[in-house]
Amino acid sequence: MGTYTKPYSTHTSDRFEPLMPNLSNRFPMPVVGTKKSTKDSDQRAFHKRLKLLDKSMYIFVLLAAFVRKSAPGSKRDKIGVIKLAAMGDALCLLPSLRELKKAYPESKVIWLTTRRINPEFFTSLPFIDQFYVITPSIRGLLALLFFLWKNPVDVTVDFDQYYLSSELMAFLWGRGNSIGYHTPLKGRSFALPVEYDPQNNERLMFYDLVLALQGRLEQRSLYYKKFSLFVPEILDGYVPSPDIERLINSIRKDGPMVAIYPGAGLGASFRRWGIEKYIEVAKKCIESGCTIVFLGGKDEEEYKKVISQSLSSWNGWHDLIGSCSLRDTAYVISRAAVIISNDGGLLHFCHLFGTPCVSIFGPGIGIKWAPMTDSILVEHNGLPCKPCIRQYLAELPETCKIGTRECLTGITTDEVFEACQELLKTSTPRRQNA
Repeated sequence: MGTYTKPYSTHTSDRFEPLMPNLSNRFPMPVVGTKKSTKDSDQRAFHKRLKLLDKSMYIFVLLAAFVRKSAPGSKRDKIGVIKLAAMGDALCLLPSLRELKKAYPESKVIWLTTRRINPEFFTSLPFIDQFYVITPSIRGLLALLFFLWKNPVDVTVDFDQYYLSSELMAFLWGRGNSIGYHTPLKGRSFALPVEYDPQNNERLMFYDLVLALQGRLEQRSLYYKKFSLFVPEILDGYVPSPDIERLINSIRKDGPMVAIYPGAGLGASFRRWGIEKYIEVAKKCIESGCTIVFLGGKDEEEYKKVISQSLSSWNGWHDLIGSCSLRDTAYVISRAAVIISNDGGLLHFCHLFGTPCVSIFGPGIGIKWAPMTDSILVEHNGLPCKPCIRQYLAELPETCKIGTRECLTGITTDEVFEACQELLKTSTPRRQNA
């Protein structure tokens, strides 16, 4: 059996209030880089090559460590931030980037990344001034080196947990003025290394680097209490399509909307609980008076047929898998009473809008990645092999090492349904009727 917990307190203040002034006159956002690669397979192949490249970076990082600075300089006119992947990590990072801009409002913040975070989705945000997107090719890497050399920043903050290549990029870009995590794999060349805590929620770990830049890391417990995770401005300027607006308005008349995200990226498909179990939970929710909306992208389109066949005789459900833009999907999540989700990218929209969520974690570290807003974490603890996903050690398997997936198969549909019902009872009427 699994267990479920509510590991975090409920935050309700300024849930839907913008936390920064409207700076829309700065945009459209410049996205710098070489030719866009649109194939997901190209991006996955690039990151596999990047991991291989990392093994040869060790000697260069050691050399950089010999000439590293004892502390970052005080100048902050240009701040470079690095987070190479992936979408879920990028969503978790947004509250910290907003705090970075609030701390240095006159600074130019430049984000160095890859297409795996879908950078176009973030270009309307007022606290990021520019993106540089690495192209997955030899030519793209050469262009990156030229960019880092010709466009130095005053300080670089490396938010990646294990890439040695990102540490070297941070060193070159900031001319030695760099901040990042100290882990068993990286951190030797940073002017200010911050100890990585594998048990601290990743949103707070990202915030630690921002606090370290300000010299406030020792007072982190005080600043944690003031740290807001809500970033509703992610949808600033968004206008829902007529079909989506019509759907949302019709659901408002039928009871609370429960969104279900049964997927995860193709490289992380073994984190999925199982579509059959999600369908059983959907039936239980419909019987309790909820309306179900299935969400996902092209990686989840394989589920559309089984959903349609399994629920063909049922009313009270909608399948939006593969038929919505990412902004439409985010909007639906922002209006949901509850979302039930695997450990996947769409789960991390919840804290941006304060959407209550039931997060189902198998091989990963639930306390580290589960949303910190109204959240019930459902996981199967006590297994000797769990967690097998430890990002800070570059342990990111794509299959179950022992072949049982017991960390997920041990979680029952009753547990997930009961967790959903508990959240529905405590959700605000405003959100249930949204």
